[in-house]
Amino acid sequence: MYLVITDKELSKFSPSTRAELMAAAFPKAYVDPSDFPPGFGEDDFEDVVDLTPGQVEEFMNGCADVTVAGLKIIAENGPKIHASLLDEAGIENYGHFQGSVTKRTRTITKNKSAFLFAWDNWQDAADGVGHYAVTQATFRSLRIYFKLD
Repeated sequence: MYLVITDKELSKFSPSTRAELMAAAFPKAYVDPSDFPPGFGEDDFEDVVDLTPGQVEEFMNGCADVTVAGLKIIAENGPKIHASLLDEAGIENYGHFQGSVTKRTRTITKNKSAFLFAWDNWQDAADGVGHYAVTQATFRSLRIYFKLD
């Protein structure tokens, strides 16, 4: 069976229905387990999205300077960083930073369950602070945006 839905028709669906249709039509590509940063696995990246260079540029246009500075830390040191590195960007409230980035990610991707970061189990971390990680594709896009490559 074939189903054809135009962009105009797709826009009439609710965001959750659009997201389900897009996920069914364009499932996330297979990722080799060796692509995950140490300490992270496939389950950690279940709702973590890949941002293209264009999406990163759009993302940054709506961000506060401190958020851009935090993402630059990830571009310089990632794709996995210890959250305390964000202190260099003036970010002390990691939860607020994560929330802001998640909200912006969902706006850009139009996916209400999307995340930009995976994070490990911070409760078990010796210092009470854990790690953030982005996908390899997003890491490359961030490095392109900040002209690091």
